Amino acid sequence: MKKSIIFPISILLAIALFSCHKEEDIPPALTLDKEANMTIAELLSLYTVNNAYSYVEIPDSTVICGIVTSSDKEQNCYKYLTIQDETGAIMIVMKNTELYSKYPVGSKLFVECGNMVIGHKYRNKQIALLDDGAMVGIPKADEGFYLFTDGKAGPEPTPWTITSRDQIDSTYFNRLVRVEGARMQNGGVDTYCPDSVTTYCARYMMLEDSTYLTLRTSARATFAGELLPAGRCNLKGILVNSSSGPLLYLRSLDDVEQ
Repeated sequence: MKKSIIFPISILLAIALFSCHKEEDIPPALTLDKEANMTIAELLSLYTVNNAYSYVEIPDSTVICGIVTSSDKEQNCYKYLTIQDETGAIMIVMKNTELYSKYPVGSKLFVECGNMVIGHKYRNKQIALLDDGAMVGIPKADEGFYLFTDGKAGPEPTPWTITSRDQIDSTYFNRLVRVEGARMQNGGVDTYCPDSVTTYCARYMMLEDSTYLTLRTSARATFAGELLPAGRCNLKGILVNSSSGPLLYLRSLDDVEQ
């Protein structure tokens, strides 16, 4: 009788110990014991040089917070994160090539901006580290010093609607936008990016008022070989600035509505 009692108790103890160890193995959520003390619009206002080879050091105590809008799951938004708050949006340059699982769309991200600079590349404002006079991405091993999130995906921000290129100004850049009533040039015939291209491919869309906007797709994007949508469509994605004007980057084909 004693053996029949001791045996199930020992199993229960083993299960309890195993459960405790399993709980201990779960890494705690990253937290930051500060609140954001600068809006993204205030951060953007620090950079007034507007020179591709000049950068502005961000004050050491600066903390910003925004909602993640970019995703590199389909490899089109590559080596960067975009976040936005109620006042603006900014691009964070990264070295990690697999960000989407750690920083999912809709998650809240705090950024400790000490040791970082703000500048621009091809007229698109971004924050990064500075190395030998050049802006460089945050190394994967150092992300924990600068980026803080619980990694929980929430609702993405409501995208800003675009129906004309003429309505785009600097407040749109690095934001999640939705282009309504677009028609892709050679839609249903051309692909997003042909095999002959090894970097990026530009495709053009005509908006409702007959102005044009550029859709840019990386040759590495998983959907590069898919056909462009035919007929009227709505496109959602990240709008960035460039030396040739605004560019729209899709995150995946889920951003295409027909």
